[in-house]
Amino acid sequence: MDNAPQLIYWDSCVIISYFNNEPERITTIEAILEDVSQSGGKKKIVTSTVAKVEVAFVSAEKTELRLTDEAEKIIDDFWADDSVLELIEFHDDIAKLARGLIRDGIPRGWKTLRPMDAIHLATAKWIGASELHTYNLQDFERYQPQVGIKICEPYAIQPKLF
Repeated sequence: MDNAPQLIYWDSCVIISYFNNEPERITTIEAILEDVSQSGGKKKIVTSTVAKVEVAFVSAEKTELRLTDEAEKIIDDFWADDSVLELIEFHDDIAKLARGLIRDGIPRGWKTLRPMDAIHLATAKWIGASELHTYNLQDFERYQPQVGIKICEPYAIQPKLF
């Protein structure tokens, strides 16, 4: 019997939406985090370590042009919470997959895939994620056949009721 957890890959935009407490997204994101936390290890959120670069600040810091230690601590605490999150190291095999995805779009006439997006898609494929959650469907969705993973916006089976 396979005891491997279900891996749900998060693009950086999902994490950024969480930190920015985006009203139209936060309920769903929190419900997913709660579901994973209560799954007894049967589910795990995963992302690439490159997300640590993409998630560098919260929107209030950018708006106010002022960085805070509190915001940085919140971000660092999130990365350190291995009860719900697993970070996947970027390495040469993922780089080759990512490059292949970028190249694959050229003969199809697609808008060139951004390198960080290619890394997320390749990492999700590399680890065998069951789903890749993103709010950038227009950039990711067409690559679903190439990565063999369901690509969708985050959703919760049973969102929290307030």
